[in-house]
Amino acid sequence: MRKKIGIITGSGPEAGIDLWQKILEENKNFLQDKFQGDLDAPDITILSIPQLGHSMELEKNYDMVWQTLKTAVQDICKKVDYFVIACNTLNVYENKILKIGFKHKFLSTLDVVKDYIEENKLKQVSIIGAMPVLEMKKFSVFKSLNDTFNVEVPTNFQEVHKLIYDVKKEGGESSFVVNNFKNIVDKLESKDVFLACTELPLIKLKYEEKNLIDVTQLLAKKLVEKTF
Repeated sequence: MRKKIGIITGSGPEAGIDLWQKILEENKNFLQDKFQGDLDAPDITILSIPQLGHSMELEKNYDMVWQTLKTAVQDICKKVDYFVIACNTLNVYENKILKIGFKHKFLSTLDVVKDYIEENKLKQVSIIGAMPVLEMKKFSVFKSLNDTFNVEVPTNFQEVHKLIYDVKKEGGESSFVVNNFKNIVDKLESKDVFLACTELPLIKLKYEEKNLIDVTQLLAKKLVEKTF
């Protein structure tokens, strides 16, 4: 019997929908000719919690957000074998998830990003995400990458943070959003750029000069593999 998987979302809710869709796509890609329809889809439980949206200002909401997330983790782990959090910023609670006894079920964004860098032997990469992620300090799940890899981040954190709010409000098809996103990417030296915020893959930008790596897609692929 296939393993059951779960998604915790709410920061923002569209990110959960996006991840769910990508899981379904990756499931078809994995099964190829063996996929026959609904009965071959993965078993997915989704918890969407609006209060997790406080993660955008994580430093002042750290304890409150954790209490909300902790309850969600405990609830979803009653129903699934593996779960992810559809928010790169919230993955910073990985150690706390370990302490309450559920790390063996949790697949983090750090896990899949490290795997991608190592598998593709990348020497320099860029990461674009929300303010807590970009600062590469206490509240960044990707902080440890600096110990092993050459990691570049945008110089203007506020510009990126505002862009993420604009995606939530205007959507990823807005020309205003697309142009601002392109301006940010243009300034990066690295060819390989991780989109480490679940809003960023929603922006409709095709980029030939850069390899825009959707962390959500990496999560989806790895989750599907774990169900078998």
